Amino acid sequence: MAMAAVTLLLLSLLALYGTAVVAEKNSVDGLPPFCGNYECPKYQVLKTYNTFELRRYDAALWVTTRLDTDMFGLGIMKSFRRLTNYINGQNTDGASIKMSVPVRATVPLLDQSINATMSFFVPTAIVNPPAPNDPSLYLESYSPTSYYVRSFSGFALKSDYEKESKALTEDLVALGLAYDVNFGIAAGYNDPLTFFNRHNEVWFRSLDH
Repeated sequence: MAMAAVTLLLLSLLALYGTAVVAEKNSVDGLPPFCGNYECPKYQVLKTYNTFELRRYDAALWVTTRLDTDMFGLGIMKSFRRLTNYINGQNTDGASIKMSVPVRATVPLLDQSINATMSFFVPTAIVNPPAPNDPSLYLESYSPTSYYVRSFSGFALKSDYEKESKALTEDLVALGLAYDVNFGIAAGYNDPLTFFNRHNEVWFRSLDH
């Protein structure tokens, strides 16, 4: 149920994503091909399982805002627009920041009083990113963190995300792997105009590494 909310949000994010990102075939040196021609967070694969990976992500900065939800998806559009405004110069330096991937949605799974959030990865070249002009945005600094990640391809519908999320949690439980049950993370890499080699992910933070 709560994880289904993650998948529904991600589906909406992908539709919006096309307003800012058009996938390209070339990839950035040293980054996974599914990141396309955009920078994405660097990571090392600590272990490969049959259906998912354990990844150790480098320290990273993200710009984040609350993820507004409503019946018609207008709130999600507003959240996305706040983030794109920030990278398009609505910050204390008036600086334009290159688009990156993925768009990330973090959704509380147990405590519904906690806001869901939407985030853009801040490119690593920006060591001291400018503060947002919009007080509803904030910068987050993450230390190196490990995640269990399940990837899947294709044009994913809500039911596909639900299936993949459920499969990942079932595998983690079956293998006795401890993960953060409080939050689910969905990461979208492609716009709706990308027809081939699409990449979608669901993450859970590892408590073992």
